[in-house]
Amino acid sequence: MDTRFDDDPFFTTLLQSGGGGCNSAPTQHGNVVVQATPNDGEQRHPSKKVQRGASFTVEEDNLLVSAWLNISIDAIRGTDQKSSQLWERITSFYHEYKKSNIANRSEGSLMNRWSTIQKWTNKFCAFLAQVESLHPSGATEQDKIEKAKMLYKEMVGSNFTMEHCWCLLRHQPKWQQHISTVGKKIRSPEKVFGEVAMDIAEDDVEILAERPPGKKAEKEKERKRKSMEGNNGEIKIAIAKMTEDRATSMQERRNSVLKAEIEKSLVFDLKKRKFEAKMMLLDLSGMNAMQQQYFGSIQLKIF
Repeated sequence: MDTRFDDDPFFTTLLQSGGGGCNSAPTQHGNVVVQATPNDGEQRHPSKKVQRGASFTVEEDNLLVSAWLNISIDAIRGTDQKSSQLWERITSFYHEYKKSNIANRSEGSLMNRWSTIQKWTNKFCAFLAQVESLHPSGATEQDKIEKAKMLYKEMVGSNFTMEHCWCLLRHQPKWQQHISTVGKKIRSPEKVFGEVAMDIAEDDVEILAERPPGKKAEKEKERKRKSMEGNNGEIKIAIAKMTEDRATSMQERRNSVLKAEIEKSLVFDLKKRKFEAKMMLLDLSGMNAMQQQYFGSIQLKIF
């Protein structure tokens, strides 16, 4: 078993880090071959006698973190595992790669320990987020971490004892995905500095790995997006039609007014011509001198 443990590059990297601090570069897992978990029908590691009562050591915590990371990012089963299947595989991984001097742990014991790691590490992440949101001038990354530890001790009443787990998890995409989900429950740091930024209830501590949205959720999101785009398109078409109708109505009104003015002008011109024709046909010989002079001047102007 020790030989298989030494051959696993990912797990060896985690344990041989030895808790050497969190300032080291994050472990790269791009070229790491994650152990494929066995199918339900395949032979599993035989159950072992469980030793109870002993507290978890740093080495056991590191092994549990490694198991959670390996199983939850399994390319074959990572997002399709039920709770029971996930923790059954984590437990198998734990016993498969543990050293002979490490106590056997039941599935329930590992679940409870992971719940504790997750709960207190979440709290520390919230305090660290508070410190970082203040953008302290000249503070290094280690200064911020130490300030977060002080804030943790002040608010929780005890030292942060899960730093070795946080150091392994902090740069892992799977853990960052989990923190981004939990972070939605954190109140604004500007309003609560000096208070507990994230009071995680027991119901908020999830043992299962956070999973990305499923196909149904993505399809529903896409359907709503298309529906919204369709509604926006219909509104735009309706507005364009209203604008077009209004422009047409205004043009028709202008044409109607222009036509009325032309007709009025033609009627007036016709009446004028009739009047002029009547004046030109008047016989002035039977009129007196004054009438002849008046109508004669009109005929002269018309001519």
